[in-house]
Amino acid sequence: MKRTFLFVIMAILAFTYSPAQRKIARKAKPAKETKENVDPRIESMTISTQKVMFIDSIVADKNTFLKEYRLNDEAGSLHRYNDFFATDKLPESYIHINEMGNKCYYSLGDTCDMKLYTSDMLDKTWTEPVELKGIYDKEKYNSLSFPFMMADGTTLYFAAKGTESIGGYDIFVTRFDSETGQYLKPENIGMPFNSEANDYMYAVDELDSIGWFVTDRNQLEGKVCIYIFIPSDTRQTYQTEAYSTEQIERFARIAKISDTWENKSIRSKAMARLKSITEGKRENNNGSRMRFVINNNTIYRTSADFRSKENIQRFETLKTMTSNLNTLATALDKARKYYSKANAQERNELKEEILKSEKQYERLEMDIKQLEKDIRNSENQYYVKKE
Repeated sequence: MKRTFLFVIMAILAFTYSPAQRKIARKAKPAKETKENVDPRIESMTISTQKVMFIDSIVADKNTFLKEYRLNDEAGSLHRYNDFFATDKLPESYIHINEMGNKCYYSLGDTCDMKLYTSDMLDKTWTEPVELKGIYDKEKYNSLSFPFMMADGTTLYFAAKGTESIGGYDIFVTRFDSETGQYLKPENIGMPFNSEANDYMYAVDELDSIGWFVTDRNQLEGKVCIYIFIPSDTRQTYQTEAYSTEQIERFARIAKISDTWENKSIRSKAMARLKSITEGKRENNNGSRMRFVINNNTIYRTSADFRSKENIQRFETLKTMTSNLNTLATALDKARKYYSKANAQERNELKEEILKSEKQYERLEMDIKQLEKDIRNSENQYYVKKE
């Protein structure tokens, strides 16, 4: 019955579509969990510190830091588990819900031994938790929490304590392997994101190229610092020929965010995008749901903002394609889960269907990106003419 249901879902999806700081608080006593003895891995991590521009930082209360995150709708939403599910059982658990609001990631267990789970929204009800396979390893990681799934539905960031951590919580990244149905071995993302204190809740708004993470390094009890940065597609490190050991150490511990402002113009543009996100959140709270970035200075909030009538129609097509992509992603996820439990005959039947759907997903994703680009380029012509 389940297999038949999945085939029906996949068949329905075989459609034809049209291609589319504030100043940091003064340093106080180190966080409690800072180690007295330097971990031998720290020197190695320091040398390979990732080159990152931090555009701002905010000191906030540990229990309410999420209100400082300004994720746009495309990046999903973050919540405390207790607030979202109206309970007081899991104070250390946080939830990430995807853009469509039909899938979430969170942690369950006691504070000393938490695992990551996922649930789907079906018939207005969250399904029973399903553990994310391949991540949990009691010997290496425990207290897994603060998950954030990237828009690709494959790349997952989370925080954990354990022997793979150089402090309390460290931030890790893993990716889902569709062939095995499990996540790959998590990797510590290193410095400057991780330290001997607690570092967690790494989240990225890919559309506006803005990222956040939290740390209690150099903070008073009950306080944390939210660092806002510009994410990079590729990992670059500080070259020893260009920077002294002392400079790299400062970058590693984020001694001063202005040290990272090599190009102040880039920072200014990022701050403008951050402001737009904040303003967009206010508008969304008043009932407006649309948000389409045209350029660094222009974001459309309603269909009436489009200069071209053709682009209004293209944007409606884009919304339909995006909805279909998310539906297809959900169907694929269910098919993969069933595949891992199916017998040999069922696997043979499912394999070809899954492969076809994966190719369809890739084509649709590419068409969506192209359509977004075409709409932006078309609309930007009006602004070029104006200038």
